[in-house]
Amino acid sequence: MEQLKSYKELFPFFEEISVNELNIHYVKKKFRKGETIFNEGDSCAGVPFVAKGCIRVSKIGKNGKEMSVYRIHAGETCILTITSIFSNEPYPLTAIVEEDAEAIIIPNEDFKLFMDTSRNFQEYIYKIISHRFLEVIQVIDEVIFQSIDERLIKLLLKYTKNDGNRIEMTHNKIAVEIGTAREVVSRLLKDMEKKGWIRLARGKIFVIKRDELEQFIKE
Repeated sequence: MEQLKSYKELFPFFEEISVNELNIHYVKKKFRKGETIFNEGDSCAGVPFVAKGCIRVSKIGKNGKEMSVYRIHAGETCILTITSIFSNEPYPLTAIVEEDAEAIIIPNEDFKLFMDTSRNFQEYIYKIISHRFLEVIQVIDEVIFQSIDERLIKLLLKYTKNDGNRIEMTHNKIAVEIGTAREVVSRLLKDMEKKGWIRLARGKIFVIKRDELEQFIKE
């Protein structure tokens, strides 16, 4: 019961395991930055509930090109492990630890039992599945209907919204975020720098003319 204390604020339904004496098993695990939790095609032995850190879920093509689909932060779980459990299908994407993480892993059969016995747990799962579904729809919309220029500018505006005018991110990481090649990102950033919209430095991008970037994506 001590092991669960730090998780109860993020996941209140874990209280029911001890209070209702449910026969739910779990294991607490730590993951290091850069560690791969799931590769595409892996079988899922349990569902992770993240209490600390961040896990990035992405699609990696046969040519090595990668695109981020969503991230799992503290207080969240991975819906693809859930869909894999109920569909009896392998994990469809790749999950990599972006920041050192801690999670409680509930084995498949225990997860199903918890779903059958806890209304609060059911509501949490349905809510996060709905949230992720809308998030993925947004990613699809951006990839299909928005140009790479627009996606790049939106990323710059998003990451500098609350942290001043600077973003610390490599061109390769930006390419993964918007689903394109690093060379394309570098070329577009150079073009924006020539226009005076941004300034490039080693590992950093400074947004100089935010209003002009915002105007570009409105047109």
